[in-house]
Amino acid sequence: MQKKRTMITVEKEKNELALKLLSLNERSVIHSLTLIFDDLTNATKRTSKAQYNKEIDAAVKRVRSGKSVSNEQVMDEMDKW
Repeated sequence: MQKKRTMITVEKEKNELALKLLSLNERSVIHSLTLIFDDLTNATKRTSKAQYNKEIDAAVKRVRSGKSVSNEQVMDEMDKW
């Protein structure tokens, strides 16, 4: 019962945050946080260390290509909420 209650709370928080993030109109922030929340709420596990490393490499590639937002920018936007 506790696990179900926790999942409902996480889903509610996820949905509320998603609505706020959509107002940012900043695709890279939305994409990154979607991945984080999906990982938190998804019952499936990564299948292998190789898959995990592949995801990390993809994230590093996005950051190096300029498709990222600094933590300071995210915090400044959150202060507006």
